[in-house]
Amino acid sequence: MQVLVNCSKEDLPYMPQLAYALRKQGLSALSTSKDLELGQLLQKASNSNCKAILLCNEQTLKHCVPGNNPTADNWRGSRLNFSVPVIVINKLAQLNTVPYADWLLAKDLEKLQFLYKRLTPFSFVKMFKPAHFKEITGHLGTSMCIYYDIETKTLPARQLTEYGEGAEEVGQTVITCASWTGIWESGKLETYMLPLIDYAGDHWDSNEDYGSALLTLKRINALPVPKAMHNGMYDATHSIIYNAPPHNFVYDTMAMAHAEYAELPKDLAFVASYQLFDYINWKDDAEAASKSKDQEKYWAYNAKDTWNGARILVSQLRTAPEYAFTNYREKFQLVYPALYCNFEGLRIDQAKRIQLRQEAQTRLRKAESSLRVKLADPAFNPGSWQQVEKYVYSVFGAKKPNIGKSKSCTDEKNLVAVGQQHPLLTRLTDDIISYRGDQKAIGTYYDYLQHKGRLLWGLNPFGTETERMACSASSLWCGTQVQNIPGYAKGMLVADTGYELFEADNSQSEGRTTAYCSQEENLILALETVGRDFYRTLGTLFFNIPYEEVTTFFRNKVLKKIVHGTNYMMGGKTFIENIGVAILYETAPKIGYSIVPVPTKGRANEITLKNFAQLLLDVYHEPFPRIREWYQEIKEEVRTTGYSVSPLGHTRRCFGDISRDHSMLRSLVAHRPQNLSVTILNIGLNRVYRELVLPGNGDIRIKAQIHDSIFGQIRLGTRDYYAPRILECMSNPVEIYGRVLRIPVDIKFGKNWDEGSEENPEGTYKWSSKSKDKK
Repeated sequence: MQVLVNCSKEDLPYMPQLAYALRKQGLSALSTSKDLELGQLLQKASNSNCKAILLCNEQTLKHCVPGNNPTADNWRGSRLNFSVPVIVINKLAQLNTVPYADWLLAKDLEKLQFLYKRLTPFSFVKMFKPAHFKEITGHLGTSMCIYYDIETKTLPARQLTEYGEGAEEVGQTVITCASWTGIWESGKLETYMLPLIDYAGDHWDSNEDYGSALLTLKRINALPVPKAMHNGMYDATHSIIYNAPPHNFVYDTMAMAHAEYAELPKDLAFVASYQLFDYINWKDDAEAASKSKDQEKYWAYNAKDTWNGARILVSQLRTAPEYAFTNYREKFQLVYPALYCNFEGLRIDQAKRIQLRQEAQTRLRKAESSLRVKLADPAFNPGSWQQVEKYVYSVFGAKKPNIGKSKSCTDEKNLVAVGQQHPLLTRLTDDIISYRGDQKAIGTYYDYLQHKGRLLWGLNPFGTETERMACSASSLWCGTQVQNIPGYAKGMLVADTGYELFEADNSQSEGRTTAYCSQEENLILALETVGRDFYRTLGTLFFNIPYEEVTTFFRNKVLKKIVHGTNYMMGGKTFIENIGVAILYETAPKIGYSIVPVPTKGRANEITLKNFAQLLLDVYHEPFPRIREWYQEIKEEVRTTGYSVSPLGHTRRCFGDISRDHSMLRSLVAHRPQNLSVTILNIGLNRVYRELVLPGNGDIRIKAQIHDSIFGQIRLGTRDYYAPRILECMSNPVEIYGRVLRIPVDIKFGKNWDEGSEENPEGTYKWSSKSKDKK
């Protein structure tokens, strides 16, 4: 088959790569880089006897699709059904910048095989007549699966005057319409859309009809027919608010996309673009409908979500490889515990929040005032990177450290490095960093939108490539992520009345999984030696410091950082950014080195900063030589197979050339132990949820997965009952290459989240699976 390629001039350098991809598909091509009208494009293809057109020229694309500024990214994968079919592909430069671009191009070219396959016709029924609701519900009940989707909007937030300064209550989120696509055994699809709220207001004129519509929403979702959604955590959350939970929710097309291709984007349109042979981008319709208040377009958009979603479901079930189903079964189990956690939240001690906020506000204003005096500029804004760059580098003449990717060098790591250049610069950068820290604390951790005086969040079991849960603000449009809340903000988060909080932590989980994955016996021994702290042991192994003389500073600020740096295969420059220049200068003399700009010849103890950082990383491998061999084994496995398989069978499809891309190798080296660690944690989370929470009548409630821990609360007076049972649920030995890995578990208790932390250990109690005794 011969095709016409319409690219732009900027694509021309990459045409040989496209030609190679076309030859692999048995295709030949003509090309033009001219910007063409639609008629000109079709005429040129017809005159050249081309059966199809590949389009990545965005100027031509403007004449082929709706919208003011359509992009190849938005429309990629779309089949435009003109007299000569058009397949939109990405800009060709992505073949050298996006790891999965080759794979995606091959998927788009495969669509040329289906040019003459009949399009799947789209239609939907608008549920306008309450008299038909019962009949439609009954008809959907005869399907073998129902695909479900909702559209929502959120009303403005309101001030919570009773909770003090900075407190706002989230506005009510309402479902504007819902749609269902039934899938029948014959292959027939039928789509129904139920309107609730239109652009002009409530769709239904009478309370009776509105009530009938809401009851239908509930009844269809209550049908025993299996339900499927895309990112169903969102739709389920809002449906539960309406007392219309989707019963028998067993399939999520986003979750399956994640199970098959964890590294790829997972939004509905992207998944449709490579799963459906006749895909046409429809995701811009919602914005277009909103701008023009086009109610019909909005309803059709909602209906297309379920129609396309249902077709994706069928395609996935037909084509997904076995490993994807294995991954899916493991991960989908987390949906219901995660939904539970997302509704739990934490009670906020408003008095403590106000106190912390006021303290932060006072520090912020003090830093701002100090900076304005130092700079003799009463209008200086420390939150403006442009102003910071001007004063620090142009006025004060500091040298840019060029740490990371920030061209302005005004982020915290660069400013800390600037502070090392001169005491006056230290005073300047300390105030800027202090101001920004308190500004972030106020905006992110004290003034987030609340829900009835609580912090809510949204756990997502399918948000990371390692399979650890991701976390964000709640899909109810309030709160903030809970996994990285800093210690200074934890004291205001408290247990509900009659409860105490607990956090059950898998001890040194990632270190242990690294040791067992790599089969490094010396590392296993260092971790498993009873009565010896792992990090203090490293002080002896790395630097011959007697175990008892390894200080807390050296343990926490240096040895922990070395382990973290090697687990992530950091280079010297990245390690400097991670550990901090000041720590390196303080550490060097403790182990017999002197950091200098240029070492004096013959003085073995003098070393540059970069070389000292690399020395700290390299010293890790002296007692643990097997680690580097393991790196190479991972590299070879991925290079030859394209997959990374964990010791427990989780499979990750890898995109890119690991032989050339060191960042890809770093990512996969970190992935293997992280994946094993979180798999073991998730086994424990599921057991706690099913064996304790569900039958517990509210006596125990889980809140979140926090890195390597499970966070929750138990009723006061039940600690002696629940602590050993939580430990039992989280004790899940697994066999790794012939060895049994057991990860110890510690549980901390407290009335607020800050209690039990390293910064605030007083007044707390601890259980440990290592001794099974109270401490």
